[in-house]
Amino acid sequence: MRLWNGFAGLLMVVLAIGGTALADDANSNSDSNSNSTGSTDQNPSSDQLENPAPEAAPAVAPAPVTYGAFMQGLEMIGIGKPMEDLGFNIHGYVDGGYLYDFTVPKDITPAKTAPGDDILFAGPYKNSLSLDQVDLTIERDMVNLSKGSWDAGFKIEGIYGRDAFFTHSNGILDNSNKNGGLTGPDDQLDLLQAYVALGIPVGTGLSVEAGKFVSLLGFESVDPTQNSFYTHSYEFSYGKPYTQTGVLMKYTFSDPSTDNVLTVTGSVTRGWNQSIYDNNGDPDAVFQIHDVSGSLDWTLNMLVGPEGVLPYGPSDDSHLWVVPEGIVNWKVSDQFTISGDLLYGDATQLTQWFSGAFYLKYQIDPHVAINSRFEYYHDGKGVTTGVGGNDINYTEATVGVAVTPLPNNPIFQSLTIRPEVRYDYADEAVFDFANFGQLTASMDIYWKF
Repeated sequence: MRLWNGFAGLLMVVLAIGGTALADDANSNSDSNSNSTGSTDQNPSSDQLENPAPEAAPAVAPAPVTYGAFMQGLEMIGIGKPMEDLGFNIHGYVDGGYLYDFTVPKDITPAKTAPGDDILFAGPYKNSLSLDQVDLTIERDMVNLSKGSWDAGFKIEGIYGRDAFFTHSNGILDNSNKNGGLTGPDDQLDLLQAYVALGIPVGTGLSVEAGKFVSLLGFESVDPTQNSFYTHSYEFSYGKPYTQTGVLMKYTFSDPSTDNVLTVTGSVTRGWNQSIYDNNGDPDAVFQIHDVSGSLDWTLNMLVGPEGVLPYGPSDDSHLWVVPEGIVNWKVSDQFTISGDLLYGDATQLTQWFSGAFYLKYQIDPHVAINSRFEYYHDGKGVTTGVGGNDINYTEATVGVAVTPLPNNPIFQSLTIRPEVRYDYADEAVFDFANFGQLTASMDIYWKF
């Protein structure tokens, strides 16, 4: 009870910080730099695109690049601007938090075993402060492609922290997972993305990427700064790959007269979280159609291929896995957004799983947003969660607040504090192998630089 009171008090302190920052920002210079930091793999919205010059080939201009604290520091010593003109960017983020389980406060099973509480990112570590991710990304955007020229780029992204144990792909820094992972360090290093890109000046520009990249599937992201919550959905944790390694091609169709942007992406990869090694030696294919039109954008994904058995084997190259997914974002108003993610998975002669996750976001002002998530997840035979046994149905509801104390500060505008309360329920006693329900409260803080 004292811990709950403490959490409630902390939440009030957070809201007070947001209120104080609101008063401070009201007096701040309205012309202050409001660039956001970091980058995202999502396609740019239609209002970020420029019409091509009449004499040039019809091309889609890249989304305006904004630079964080690291590049701003390089600008101050005269290095940053020349790098930016060439398309280079160095950025990252830090994320850490705390999770408390009111149902079973202390760990019964080790954090890195088949889940005893079924919440990954950061649920396996109860009642303790957690350094979840320290991210550093070095990349070059293909700034000349939109001008009708050939171009090349790259992206290298590494993370360090407790999340890295779960994001490892087969063959890259994953020895702890395969060889007594319980005795490995809690905080680990992972090469999350590493690919080169080629821009071919065909039409609006054809992009070809080769290497390791985050999966096209999923509404939520490995990058915590792209999500509404600290904890993740079941669909993100168990229903899709985190990364894939292979070749990806992307082409964007643009209709300036209607502000409609349609991007088609296809890839051939080594499989579900496979990299240097492959659990069955066979490739899979992933396709995506993403459309942005005004206040509505939608995405259709499809993964097809023999994936073996989670997470790395045994080898199986004769049974296809088919995973279709649909994602919709509707910006009802400038403040209110509704999103939905529907995913179905079928692993022939092994299992089926499906999920529906729905998100509501209300942005009160630049300092405070209220978020909620409601999810249903069906885990056939308990395969994807690793619990095993019968079919298990999960539901969860999460509500939280995202407080950004200094949205107009050029250095700390991305500093965000996210307290949340979550309740999970399953139709079998899977939580800590003893309970049907689980109530947790957690909070994280992240900063992009």
